[in-house]
Amino acid sequence: MLTAGGALLAAGLVLAVAVMAVPDGAPGAVDADWNRLMVRVRQPWMVDAARVLDVIGGGWAAALLGPVLIIGVLLMRRRARSAVYAAAALAISAGLVQSIKGILGRARPEDLLVSSDFGSFPSGHTANAATVAVVLALLFPRRWVVAVGVCGTAMMALSRTILSVHWLTDTIGGMLLGAAAALLVAAAVGGWASIGWTRGPASEQAEAGEGPVPSIRPYRPSDLEAVYDVCVRTADGGADARGILADDRLWGDVFAVPYVQRHPDLAWVVESGDGRAVGYLVATDDTEAFETWFRDEWWPGVAARYPTSGSTRPTRQDELIGYAGRRGPGREPHAARYPAHLHIDLLPETQGQGLGRELMQTLLTELRRRGVAGVHLGMNPDNTGAGAFYERLGMSRLESGPDSTMYGLRLD
Repeated sequence: MLTAGGALLAAGLVLAVAVMAVPDGAPGAVDADWNRLMVRVRQPWMVDAARVLDVIGGGWAAALLGPVLIIGVLLMRRRARSAVYAAAALAISAGLVQSIKGILGRARPEDLLVSSDFGSFPSGHTANAATVAVVLALLFPRRWVVAVGVCGTAMMALSRTILSVHWLTDTIGGMLLGAAAALLVAAAVGGWASIGWTRGPASEQAEAGEGPVPSIRPYRPSDLEAVYDVCVRTADGGADARGILADDRLWGDVFAVPYVQRHPDLAWVVESGDGRAVGYLVATDDTEAFETWFRDEWWPGVAARYPTSGSTRPTRQDELIGYAGRRGPGREPHAARYPAHLHIDLLPETQGQGLGRELMQTLLTELRRRGVAGVHLGMNPDNTGAGAFYERLGMSRLESGPDSTMYGLRLD
């Protein structure tokens, strides 16, 4: 991200120098021709749509409403660090744009259809749209998010020239600088804020010769600390849960580490191109036997690490300790028909590469080899993306309580 952001920033600054190199600040041939083209082709409906984007992409809507909505959604999902990243990227983008506007002071087209502030280069509306698009793509790494962001930024750029409020190069500069700001801030805080994006399936990257790519391998004892880390960074409905509990390791001691201790033969990790464990799948092939072991052997050995708060109003950690203490055989109604169960967690940087599907297929192949009749899992109801993923794998919704969503798959 640092390289890409730096390259975009450099390109934007080079374009700024080229724009101002035109004598007397006059538009270049490309800008003048494009402006005349927009005047010829624009229709009333185009102008109306462009005016709507003018309101959405500027003024209080862009400076206040948009950022508040984005930051608010992230805070509701308990992604405070991601919210800090989004706020920083948007603020730095706006500051960069206004600084360059003030330095260059480029004149706008004379036939503009809406009033605007001083300085034509770069387009602030387009820069803001590009920043939002990149921020959302990094925080919610899905191809449809990228597609919507690209289309939205392109429409915003086109609308500025339809209204003759900007030259074509102003909008190109806005795209470059807005995207650069989002990428450079992400490069600075990416690890801290759990930001990641991948360009496609790992196999496609390998075929394209793009260097080391993530791979799946069996769990090793040396992966234990990485399992703790991945677990807490994905524990809050797929989002980062660090700091929610008094002791972050409790997440791993309930939902991940017991599995690699009892069933290392049913545990796989995703290893990044630089050798880090950045995701895992852990499972048991016999839920009732596992829950008996958890109750009788595992939890008594670790429970002393996690004292309850003693508060009359239980904390989140108290609730999780209580859940662990209640675990035991006979509590899962789906265990008879779906005797295996699993937990799968991937850091954002691994998403979009097909690794989750590969992990699941690896487990299902092994369970079928062992003659296991079915497998189930539970998940946070708010994690709708995970639910869609399981359904694409052929899993079916099972009867669930209010605090979880259950999925199952028969293997016979």
